[in-house]
Amino acid sequence: MKEKIYVEIAGVKLGIVTEDGAEYVNQIASRVNDDIKSLMKAQRSCSLIEAALFCAMNYCSQGGEDSMKVKNLETQVALYQANLNRTRKEIEELRAKLNNEEQ
Repeated sequence: MKEKIYVEIAGVKLGIVTEDGAEYVNQIASRVNDDIKSLMKAQRSCSLIEAALFCAMNYCSQGGEDSMKVKNLETQVALYQANLNRTRKEIEELRAKLNNEEQ
């Protein structure tokens, strides 16, 4: 069920409608708030909008990298599954051959 959760990020109050729950949304908001504050503290000339845009670019970059990692892992899992299936088939064939030789 969707609920409206209110958070404050860098002094800006937001109402977010989500199914994710307050704890999760508050964790995300806290991370974004901390990242923006860190950027603005490290670069005194960095405005709130610039810091927010840098954070958005960083999060998108991380998301893209994570997507690539997931694709690579899915490919590896598919290869492992194919190898496992091939090995199982070989085992079945060897068992059948062994049973035929024993008879």
